[in-house]
This record gives sequence, C-alpha cells and structure tokens, in this order.
Amino acid sequence: MVRWLPFILVSLLWVSLCLRDWRHGRLRRIWWWLGCWGLSALTWTPVAITLGGSVGQIQSFWWAGGIWVIWPLQPASVDASFWLNILMTVPQGLIWQYNHSAHRWRQWLLAGLATGLTLEGGQALFNRLVSLGRWVDINDVITNCLGVVIGAAIMLALQRRHATLK
Repeated sequence: MVRWLPFILVSLLWVSLCLRDWRHGRLRRIWWWLGCWGLSALTWTPVAITLGGSVGQIQSFWWAGGIWVIWPLQPASVDASFWLNILMTVPQGLIWQYNHSAHRWRQWLLAGLATGLTLEGGQALFNRLVSLGRWVDINDVITNCLGVVIGAAIMLALQRRHATLK
C-alpha cells in the first residue's frame, strides 16, 4: 500500500488544481492537469508494464532503490516502449499549444523537457522513498519531450488550418 502513496498524494494535488481552475473559470487549463494525472498514473504507480524487448542488453545500474539507464539510445532500448513513450505525451503537447497558442518550438521544447524530467525525477524520488520499482531512463526523458513537441506541432498545424478555413 505504501508504494501507492506517491500516486495518491499527487492525485490529490491534481484534483485541487482542477478545482481551483474550475472555480476561476479556467476550463482549458483543467485539461492540462487531467493530462498530468494520466501521466502520473502511467509512471508513478508500482504497476510496470513490459512489452518484451531486450532488457538484458540495456546497460543500466542500480542506484537509490531503482534501475537507472543513463546512456541514451542504446539499440536494445529503442523498442515498442520507446515509441509508446512518445505517443503517451503527444496529448500534453496538443493541450499545451491549445492553451498557449502564441508559444512556439522553444516553449514546446521547455514544456516537453519539464514533462520528461518531472516524470523521471518523480520515479527516481519515489524509488528512493517507497521502492516504487520503476526504471529511471534517459530515453524516457527524450521520448516524453519529443512527444510534447510533436503534439504541439500537430495542434499548431490544426490551428493554422482552422484559421485559413474561416
């Protein structure tokens, strides 16, 4: 049960942020917090899903209660989970650009990097505090960032297309 504590506490944070924005009429921002909650559910719970792959061929080490991968783009690490990590953060990029339509690639990159570092940093912290049992992987930072950038670029293209149709 203690391994679920980080996700439960973070969920309470997301709920409070959603309620705050609801009261202030910032409904578009609620989608961002709901996306954060979804990413928290995928990365900060003690439930890890593996899709096969060559885990034994990835150079990693044990530190602070978890397995760390600090060498990016090892051939064995570019598997289905690599591509799914990109896909899982595309919605956050869509939402970011929807909420901040004046922002462009530098802000997308910062939002993506913040997303990836927050998710992996949370896994590292929670591995240390409650033995969450999740991998802390530099590839996930890269793929999460890329997913946000791709999502934001898609939304920008949709916004431009919509503007030309008016």
